[in-house]
Amino acid sequence: MEEKQSKFSRGLLLFFIGATALFFIVLIVLFLMSTFGKSEKEAVALLAGNHYAIVKEENSYTLYDQKENKPILEDVNGYFGARNIRSYVKNDTELVSIDEKEEEYTKKPLKKASQAEKAMFKKMKKLE
Repeated sequence: MEEKQSKFSRGLLLFFIGATALFFIVLIVLFLMSTFGKSEKEAVALLAGNHYAIVKEENSYTLYDQKENKPILEDVNGYFGARNIRSYVKNDTELVSIDEKEEEYTKKPLKKASQAEKAMFKKMKKLE
């Protein structure tokens, strides 16, 4: 009888040791996922079929070309997205016009914006 109790005790002890080890392994994996899995960048708006994204960084917003992984316009302070037509993104000095169908953009100084583009500024969602 003592031999059965001894085997049961060892089995129970090994089970608890294994369960504890598994618990700590899961905690370590979750910690690593939360630390390295998060991107510092958070997409605020996706444009032209997710080709372009306005991304929130530490203290500002940046328009990125996601396919080429390069910034197009920094310090973005407003945007207007019109699906299937044209979207506009601006900062204090420049305007980017994105053709939603062709997934192409043009960048120009705000001073050279047309009257229709200037009227679009009132419809833009402001980013601060």
